[in-house]
Amino acid sequence: MATCRRLFYLLIRTRLDEAHTAAYKLRTRQLIGASCSNGIILSYPKSGRTWVESMLSRLYVRRFGQPDTRILDFQEDREELPGLPYFFFTHDYAHVTHGQWLIPQRRRRRHFRATPTVFIVRYPIDTAVSMYFQQSRRERNLDQVDIYDFVTTHRGGLETIVEFMNFWARELPQIRKYKIVRYEDLSSDAYKSFGEIVRFFDLDFGDADIREAVEFARFDSLQQLEKDGKLADWRFSVSRVEDQDDMKVRRGKVGGYKDYFDDAQCKELERIVAESLDPVYGY
Repeated sequence: MATCRRLFYLLIRTRLDEAHTAAYKLRTRQLIGASCSNGIILSYPKSGRTWVESMLSRLYVRRFGQPDTRILDFQEDREELPGLPYFFFTHDYAHVTHGQWLIPQRRRRRHFRATPTVFIVRYPIDTAVSMYFQQSRRERNLDQVDIYDFVTTHRGGLETIVEFMNFWARELPQIRKYKIVRYEDLSSDAYKSFGEIVRFFDLDFGDADIREAVEFARFDSLQQLEKDGKLADWRFSVSRVEDQDDMKVRRGKVGGYKDYFDDAQCKELERIVAESLDPVYGY
């Protein structure tokens, strides 16, 4: 699989600039991963995907006797750990490459249709605020951009998130087996929501395994491990972090957007969501 991907890339790399080459590689990875995996975990960035990934990883870390703070890669680690399922984690076209959204947005996702898919969603304003800190503090793609300005006018803000969720509201019914999981439901009862994900993928784990994985991936637990630089994984900070807003596991607060905007701004953002977001998500 990896060899095929490299050959595709070699055939076209001389015709594309750096940004579009990166976009092509992401697109190729998505086509192959969605078609060949045992299951897909789809989300817009900053919607809780890493949390779910950490819980799934914990199940197999314990099964295979791996170090406690290891977070598995469900693609790359399969050679080392035979029996590890291939879960494909993707943000679809919402990948950011130097601050640009480069994956074509309006093509149909036929390559998803035969693979069981969990779509993790989060209230779009909370997602937009979290994306602001991801872009401004962790990836340094925003220079002196006000948070409300980013959320209301920038690519990657509220309009982009709603567009992404609305696209998938139309596309999900074409997938043979899918499930929508809301971040807010994970936050209120992680054991119940994560257990539903485990059963959706027909994974052979019992209640005690699920509870232990949820306990390991509690927000405050993961945050402390990241602060201490103990999660040696590219998805997290790999050294000690002092400022919470520089962390991957930043706040995770449901409704936390209200801490960054005044009442009038909150009402305007909430109006946009209410009028433009597909009601299938229950927001």
